[in-house]
Amino acid sequence: MESKNLSHRWSSVYKAGGIAAFICTILIIAGIVINVTITLNGTDSVTQSATGLFGELKTNILLGLYNLGLLNLLLQIALIPVFFAFYAAHRHSKVGGDSFLALVLFIIGTSVFITQNPALPFLELSTKYANAINETARLSCITAGEAILAKGGTGPGGSYMAYLLISIAGILISGVMFKGKVFNKFFSVLGFIGNLLLIIYFTGIAFFPDYSTLVFSIAAPAVLFYLLWVTVSGIKLIKLTLHN
Repeated sequence: MESKNLSHRWSSVYKAGGIAAFICTILIIAGIVINVTITLNGTDSVTQSATGLFGELKTNILLGLYNLGLLNLLLQIALIPVFFAFYAAHRHSKVGGDSFLALVLFIIGTSVFITQNPALPFLELSTKYANAINETARLSCITAGEAILAKGGTGPGGSYMAYLLISIAGILISGVMFKGKVFNKFFSVLGFIGNLLLIIYFTGIAFFPDYSTLVFSIAAPAVLFYLLWVTVSGIKLIKLTLHN
C-alpha cells in the first residue's frame, strides 16, 4: 500500500510538470504573438526610463507590464514544477545526482530572477507616482524607479546571473535527458540548443550592446528550440503519468 501511495505521489509530480509545461507553451506562444504585434504596430521601441514607463503603465498597463517582464516572470514560475518533474523522472537513475544539481541551480536562478523582476514593484511605484501630491514625491518615485530598472536589467549588475544560472540548469538537465533512458534523446538536443542560444543571447545583450542586431537574430531560434523542448517534454511527462 505504501509503495502504491508513493507511486501515485510521483505520478502527481509528473502530471503537475506536464500541465505546467503546457502552460509554459501557451506563455511562450503568447510572448511571440505579442512581440510580432508590437513590431507590426511600430511600438517596439521600449522606453527604459522610469518616467516613460510610468506613462506607459498609465496609458496601457498590459503593455507596460509586458515590457517590464511580467510574462517572463510567469513563465519562470510555471517552469518550477517542470524542472521538479524532470528531477523526479531521473531520481533513481545513474544521472540522478546531475538532475538534482540542475534542479538546485534552476531554483537558485529562478529565486534571483523573481526578486529582481521589476514588473510588480514598478507597478506599485507607478501608482504612488500618479498619486504624488508634489514634485518632491514624484522625484522620489522616479529615483526609486530607476533603481528598480537597474536592478532588473540584463546587465552584469542586473538579472544576467539569474538568466545564466537558469540556462545552465537547462543545459545540465538536457544532458541528463540525453544520458537517461526516460526521454527521447531528440528532446535533450532541443533543450541543449535552446538553452545554449539563450546564454549567447543574454550574454550578448549584457556585454556586447554594439552588436545588438546580431544578438537579436539569435532570439528567434533560441525561443523556437526552447518552445519545442518544453512542449515535447510536457507530452512525455503526461505519458509518464499514464504509465506509472
